[in-house]
Amino acid sequence: MTQIDPYNPLDLQALGHSLLLELERRPTTPLKALSKFVGSGIYGLYYTGSAKPYAQLGKFNQQHGCLLPLYVGRSKDTGARQGLDPFEPVKKALLYGRVQEHRRNVEAAAGIQAGDFVVRTLVAMPIWIPLAEAMAIRVYRPVWNSSLQGFGIHAPGSGRAMQKQSDWDLLHPGRAFAKALPKSAVRTREELLARTEKAARESIDRFRKLRSYR
Repeated sequence: MTQIDPYNPLDLQALGHSLLLELERRPTTPLKALSKFVGSGIYGLYYTGSAKPYAQLGKFNQQHGCLLPLYVGRSKDTGARQGLDPFEPVKKALLYGRVQEHRRNVEAAAGIQAGDFVVRTLVAMPIWIPLAEAMAIRVYRPVWNSSLQGFGIHAPGSGRAMQKQSDWDLLHPGRAFAKALPKSAVRTREELLARTEKAARESIDRFRKLRSYR
């Protein structure tokens, strides 16, 4: 059987890396001090503190200008299903709103302080946002994306009332909607703490090899 390569007019991997480099060029802003702006795009949350289980990550980011995010994500384009032009800039503060949602979650959570986080944002045309987010997760392997699930979830809607607390909420209790959810019996908080600390260490080691940092 003949193998036919899919048509690809652009090198998506090269485009993805260029988006990441552009994100890294953006200045960091304290999570609590981000000014409102218009647009959609991607963002990275960077930890700079010394609390467990992220102390090593905080030290690494202090030494290297905040290059290894704890979490990356993208704005939710509420007009995506309304036939908006993916080549047109978004004129609502969607990216800003998503980051503010995360700020409130961090402020409510135990064991972490919003003052220990900085954020980078990259406003982009809607067509490039999914590629940028996927590439960021692939390259950085952020702990809150790959190892500790649940930070990006919303309050359960209709039909999901029986969902259990996420691992993130078990490790960092405090979000109002999560308090009403039953706790998972799969793993303990102590197990999550040790696993997350190990994941953070492995994330740093991998990034050092990738970027030749010491």
